[in-house]
Amino acid sequence: MISPGIAKKINIFCLLAAVAAVLILPLRKEIWYDETVSMLCSKGINHDSPALMGNTTTMNSATLEQMNTLGNVYKATVLDNANSFVYNMKLHYFTMLFGNSIAVYMLFSKLCAIVTLLAFFALCRLVFKDSIFTAVAIVLLAADLNFIGMSHEIRAYELGACFVTLAAVFFYKFMYEEEKPFYLFLLGLFSVGAVLSHFLSLYVILVFLGYLVVNKKTKLLKGKNIIAMLIPVALVAVYLGWAFVGLKYMSHQNERFQERAASLPFSVAHVLFRSMAMGAIDFKAVFPAFGEKKMAVIFSFLLLAGLYIGAVRSAEKKEEKRHLNLFLSLGISGTVFLALLCLKSGHYTALYNRYHSFCIPFACLFTAYAIYLVCKSARVHVFLKGATIAVIVLPACALFFVAERKINTTVNYNHIAVAKEIVRDNVSKVEIPTWDDAFLIQSVLPAGYKIDYVLSPASPYFTLYKAGTAEKVPLVRKNS
Repeated sequence: MISPGIAKKINIFCLLAAVAAVLILPLRKEIWYDETVSMLCSKGINHDSPALMGNTTTMNSATLEQMNTLGNVYKATVLDNANSFVYNMKLHYFTMLFGNSIAVYMLFSKLCAIVTLLAFFALCRLVFKDSIFTAVAIVLLAADLNFIGMSHEIRAYELGACFVTLAAVFFYKFMYEEEKPFYLFLLGLFSVGAVLSHFLSLYVILVFLGYLVVNKKTKLLKGKNIIAMLIPVALVAVYLGWAFVGLKYMSHQNERFQERAASLPFSVAHVLFRSMAMGAIDFKAVFPAFGEKKMAVIFSFLLLAGLYIGAVRSAEKKEEKRHLNLFLSLGISGTVFLALLCLKSGHYTALYNRYHSFCIPFACLFTAYAIYLVCKSARVHVFLKGATIAVIVLPACALFFVAERKINTTVNYNHIAVAKEIVRDNVSKVEIPTWDDAFLIQSVLPAGYKIDYVLSPASPYFTLYKAGTAEKVPLVRKNS
């Protein structure tokens, strides 16, 4: 048995190793379409911006910099679909403070991932105390490809995961330690932050709400608790009221998805199969990730079912069973919610790995807690305890190292490379095929850099004017 002192050191070491992994990876970074949307929204540029240029054929960087205001960030977010306002706002201020390099854009997500790890560590300490299983949970989360992937994407998923994990800390404190209105207020505040970072984080918040209503319904009606809940709810209501037109845009987007999918085959069985596979990976029965075959999915499902049954039988207190079921509910919330969205819409758009980002910390916590219950039981043979840990942790770590060697570095946009060349060679004028290309270049140029953009619609090139010469650089842009 590992002593609490040694376990604490191992836990901290694993936390620091996880933080290091987030900071170091990826070794190379290329952006894709969704990331360009986040970058432009954070600079106050929206889908209507090119149209606002009218017949203009020239524009200088100072004029474009005037668009970079919080008001325009809000407008750009609403015109996109009203989602991710908190992320866009924070990214706006973060790049104003630290610069517009791609490393800075990515650093914001990395810092969100680090805060997520710290909050997750705090949550695990509440659950496991000074047990070594905090380290197990940290390793499972840090080895998750979705978690580590979103930590260097210029998207809102990591910020949303950060907020729901922080909310979970105060949810746990209110549920199982002390019913302080302040805990309830922070739970609500971080839940609001999560929803306004990404709407899909709602599936985790609904589980929090459901557990509170079922277990604390009379306590919630106290005056201070009502006030603690009303303030966060008011924040959401104000935003959604002002941004209602953006929700209409989101509805139109969903309608277009349904129209395109109407002529494509749709199978309920495929939804269930894919959901089972993705859910298994979330809970760290990662075998479908090595090859999504039916037997791999069935084996993973049976493994998790066996782990759950073993954990229930190993639990010695009602509180342990309640914790196990809570973590299961939180961890599976994304799988169930997204599957239901697919069944409702009749297409597979919701079957997207990154949409699981908000439930993954809890899926990892469930698995670590189930292993903890099995391993502390005197009725379980030591060999079976070791096998349980090995069959979960080793494949998860193996998948992490295999996947990191195969990172896709396809160049979908060469605007960042062009911006670097502009700064390096002190270019003062560039011809661009569309205004969208000028906006994207502008978003990664240093603040205050002076350059003139000239529209050249028929050209498939960027033309950089420098030292009496004109260099043509072929445009690379994959808007999908």
